[in-house]
Amino acid sequence: MKKRRKQTQRKLKRSIIVFLSALLALFIIGFIGLKITENGTYTVYDIKTQEQYGTYNHFIFAKWKMHSLEENENIVISNQNGKIVALHNAIVNFNTKEVTENTSYVVDGTNEDGYLNGSYGTDGLYIETSNDGSKVLFMMSGVKAWVSIEDIQLFYYDDYLQSYYYVNNGSLIHAILIDADSAQYQTLAIGEAPDFLKENTTYFSYDGNWFYTDMDQLSSDVLNDVHDNAINSEAYFNFYQYVPHRSLTNLDDSDYNEYLSSVGISATANAYPCADTESVLYENGSIFTEVQDQTYINATMMFAVALNESGYGQSQYAIENHNLFGHAAYDSNPDNANSYDSLEDCVYQHAYNFLQQGYANPEDERYHGSWFGNKASGINVQYASDPYWGEKAASFYYSLDNGKDLNEIQIITQKLKNDLNVYDEVDGSVLYSYEKGDIISFVYTDSDNGWYQIMSEAPVKDGKIDINSTYTKDSVGYIQASDLNQ
Repeated sequence: MKKRRKQTQRKLKRSIIVFLSALLALFIIGFIGLKITENGTYTVYDIKTQEQYGTYNHFIFAKWKMHSLEENENIVISNQNGKIVALHNAIVNFNTKEVTENTSYVVDGTNEDGYLNGSYGTDGLYIETSNDGSKVLFMMSGVKAWVSIEDIQLFYYDDYLQSYYYVNNGSLIHAILIDADSAQYQTLAIGEAPDFLKENTTYFSYDGNWFYTDMDQLSSDVLNDVHDNAINSEAYFNFYQYVPHRSLTNLDDSDYNEYLSSVGISATANAYPCADTESVLYENGSIFTEVQDQTYINATMMFAVALNESGYGQSQYAIENHNLFGHAAYDSNPDNANSYDSLEDCVYQHAYNFLQQGYANPEDERYHGSWFGNKASGINVQYASDPYWGEKAASFYYSLDNGKDLNEIQIITQKLKNDLNVYDEVDGSVLYSYEKGDIISFVYTDSDNGWYQIMSEAPVKDGKIDINSTYTKDSVGYIQASDLNQ
């Protein structure tokens, strides 16, 4: 019995030794793993009192500590270089580079790259910092994306200027922060104010679809991907930003000259530099309507882009290169801009090559919708580095229109809750598709038995998209009403 008891004790000791050895090995492996995965030195502290709450070699541990102290809104995390990399309720400052340099980002939940220039729009909404402390998730001009912490700065929005919206004389105004140091803003009247927005009130929005009077509520909703605290119960889509290029304007040549006269332009420019009263666009509105007749691309939308890109038709590129649209005038090398034989050639190339073959072609990688849009959808996604290029083009369209197109062109605009197919006919073949979460906008022409007839984004021939064909009024598609948000 004693011998058996001793054998049992020896087995127990060996088991304890094996267990302790395994535990020690796990500890060593864990320690080595932690050392290998160290990604900096991060200090959690109160930015007002400078009281410190710990220093960590892993950002995620610092992040957990900061969130455990979330009742104190002054808690921040700085890295080994003293740069703030995380905090509560913040603004992302993109105006950190020269005007010739863009900032790249990756759209959240995708591998899609994007870019913007902080000199044209300074502030985005801070959402969170990645678990390795290297990237920041933000929202700006509708896009939710990740940007390198090295390309931006973070500020509390209570201590920092920011963009906002307000209503003035029935118009929705966007005051866009251009430079925080000089408190410089650019104000745009982008369309008629929706009924749910009132005068003498400041509104905040970083997508132009949902509006708030309280930044804390805006930040909370965006973080949780809801709109519970928004002023509006349904998403707002500004007509002038979301009307597709595949629409026919109701304006004529005299409307364009009337607008130019209202801003002091009364003669045609023939040489650069031109007088303040001259423009290559004056008396040339017929070029745009003629190209509309050839391509079914909205003439007033093209005229609006020309106003925006050519400085009212007074830029050197517009006058000497006949380049009205900033084609190939990249931020890093604007002198690379295209040259055209004539204004007629430029406008046609813009409609046919740039739009029909590219930005309005659902089979092209540049396609995100043929409307002006923002950085989430539309031409603005890739056409321009200015995050508010779409709003600026829309602002010109609004000023030109005087309600004519607004009252005549019917559009359907939604952020999809389901995938959506566009068919060549009722119960026909699929022309092109959109995915759940995409913003879509169509010119609506008819409906029957649960189907909507819309203007296709591209020419249709023999039941298929054919971008080399002529677009006509018969280039229509069909969508099932049940596929739209009900």
